[in-house]
Amino acid sequence: MKVTLENELLTVAVDSFGAEMHSILKADTEYLWQADKAYWARHAPVLFPIVGKLKNGQYQLEGKTYQMGGHGFARDNEFKLVSSDKQKVIFELVASDESLKHYPFRFTFLVSYELNENQIKVRYELKNEDEKTMAFGVGAHPAFNVPLKNGSFEDYKLTISPAEKRTFIPLDPPTGTLKLSQKVEKEVSEFALNRELFNEDALVFTSSDEMKISLTNQIDDAGVTVSWKNMPYFGLWSPYPAEAPFVCIEPWCGIADDEATDGELSTKFGINTLEPAAEFACEYTIAIH
Repeated sequence: MKVTLENELLTVAVDSFGAEMHSILKADTEYLWQADKAYWARHAPVLFPIVGKLKNGQYQLEGKTYQMGGHGFARDNEFKLVSSDKQKVIFELVASDESLKHYPFRFTFLVSYELNENQIKVRYELKNEDEKTMAFGVGAHPAFNVPLKNGSFEDYKLTISPAEKRTFIPLDPPTGTLKLSQKVEKEVSEFALNRELFNEDALVFTSSDEMKISLTNQIDDAGVTVSWKNMPYFGLWSPYPAEAPFVCIEPWCGIADDEATDGELSTKFGINTLEPAAEFACEYTIAIH
């Protein structure tokens, strides 16, 4: 089921399957990637209850082994519509018999989209409905068309604010796991887009407490700014060597497994924990120029 949010500036379409945004229109310009399966058959998936890939697609918890695909299962599940109007929609996913086979926690997970002038606020809210401490990750994966209006992929740049030294963690492309032993500090302020930028998969960095990343060009006024607070990691990605006409700006509360992990979920690098009956929330904003 699709829900449309609309004001005088933007029209935003969100699908109940995966609680995923499918479109961000400003006038006649589509800003969100349209899931061409020749490159990548998604738009802006919600990542839960993990972010990234697990080593060997599995983890251990309380002596048991569980299987789970990259980025978790929320993106491939139908969410319940809680409420909607022209400015805001809220979707809900709760634990099921099927989810418990892969993730042994009972939870309520809310995803909301709220339209305000030229901005879309995306909020994730999680409640631990179980009697034990929950281990989880949650994150965003929106893909934006490049070019937005005119020019080529190489005419665009990503500007990162604040411009400061942050930790870069390389990925192992065949497995999608992190090479934590090779992490380095890098001064990061701007990336001119080119295909070779992504030749070793996504660029993964630690976030500042407050972050802003803008996708812009010098040809026209079309652009996107993604901003967030207290989401400790982010990824930048475009498929390589496919020359796909989009780039993803991904704020995360969670991250892929380290290649040297022992597989234990409770001590996984970047994992979050939530006590019984406790709640967690994080959000990010997309501003359309």
